[in-house]
Amino acid sequence: MKSTIIDGVEYKLTPIKKENKTVALFILTMPKNNSWNGKWTGEGNLYAYSQVAFRRGKPIYSNLKEGNFYYDFGDGWVANVEVRYVTPSESKKIMRKSNGFCGYTWMCDEIMKLGRIRTVTERRADNVQTT
Repeated sequence: MKSTIIDGVEYKLTPIKKENKTVALFILTMPKNNSWNGKWTGEGNLYAYSQVAFRRGKPIYSNLKEGNFYYDFGDGWVANVEVRYVTPSESKKIMRKSNGFCGYTWMCDEIMKLGRIRTVTERRADNVQTT
């Protein structure tokens, strides 16, 4: 612990604990769409989802990596989910401004578990096998 003397008085300086990046933050955008005017109605809004990614310095999801993950719906619409690690306080600030995740949290689940978003064909094949 450092100390400093100001006007003959010794002050002990306690370092501020640095916050670790333990939260995975998912940001949803629709970079390609098939709407009549070429715009997504949610454009300009923040769509975020967060999940604790590390406990005691160890990853909870072994396949989870930072980066961009794309999903092509097959009808002219393409979603992008950006993943980045942030501190818990950064996550809280962002989540306060978020407008939800538009029902696409399943994309985040797949990124966490598989390290990617399955294609439409893969998803349909799984649905056929389970029914």
